Amino acid sequence: MSASNPFLRIAVVVILSFVTVISFRFTAMPTSAGGEGVIMSLPTAIGLFNGRDQETSEGERTVLPKDTEIIKKAYTNPSGEIINAQIVLSGAEKRSIHRPELCLPAQGWSINGRQYLPVKLSDGRTITVMCDTITRQVEVAPGVSKPLTSLFCYWFVGDGTSTASHAMRILLTSWDRVIHHKNHRWAYIAVSAPVLEGFLPKGKNVTATQTMISDFIAQIAPRIMK
Repeated sequence: MSASNPFLRIAVVVILSFVTVISFRFTAMPTSAGGEGVIMSLPTAIGLFNGRDQETSEGERTVLPKDTEIIKKAYTNPSGEIINAQIVLSGAEKRSIHRPELCLPAQGWSINGRQYLPVKLSDGRTITVMCDTITRQVEVAPGVSKPLTSLFCYWFVGDGTSTASHAMRILLTSWDRVIHHKNHRWAYIAVSAPVLEGFLPKGKNVTATQTMISDFIAQIAPRIMK
């Protein structure tokens, strides 16, 4: 079912409303920040990709709550290919975690497509990530620009659970608070890479870039997900 299906959104709203009513009537809600499902440390290397730490942007420091934890690395390989990885971990305030589709346009990106992408991890588990196809103009020479396509893949991780759907994350939060008395400290993990066909002599096309990202996630996810 498509993530934009209106019937899915309506069903989620109805379920959340029911869960909320039940929670207030019958359940004492947890008050702690809860446990996290990620390890806040990105590996130095994944395969032939070596990572360099990246600074948190001024916008992120300004907009996000002070207790939000963010780590980033930019990975490159000998062929000049680039993969960016980041983990954003919420604190007591839950507004640290949101759909990237809300902030990507503010960074100049246009979202051209979205799809759920199953990834089999190196430890045998399978997770599903959301993969956005995004584009923006980049300057390649003084006064000359061309469109750059990038693939931006992400998923949300809680205490013992993960999902690629923001709506499902909200539902799991409500369900686990009510039924299991568990308060997730959610994180979101993002892995992105530019499509360098036309930018490098042997730059990968969209399909090959998606395969590269999937292989990267397959290796990095077991090292950062508890």
